[in-house]
Amino acid sequence: MDMKTKLLRSLSQATCDKTDLNQTILTLKKRFDEANAAIGGKKKKK
Repeated sequence: MDMKTKLLRSLSQATCDKTDLNQTILTLKKRFDEANAAIGGKKKKK
């Protein structure tokens, strides 16, 4: 598992009942995905 996935999962588990932090996690995930696309990473699996 890569660092991005570990970070997002651990933050998600720690903040599952806190809506403000959940929003922050979703924002971080979006930014990671955009950065990955910008540097020519693999397409996101669905």
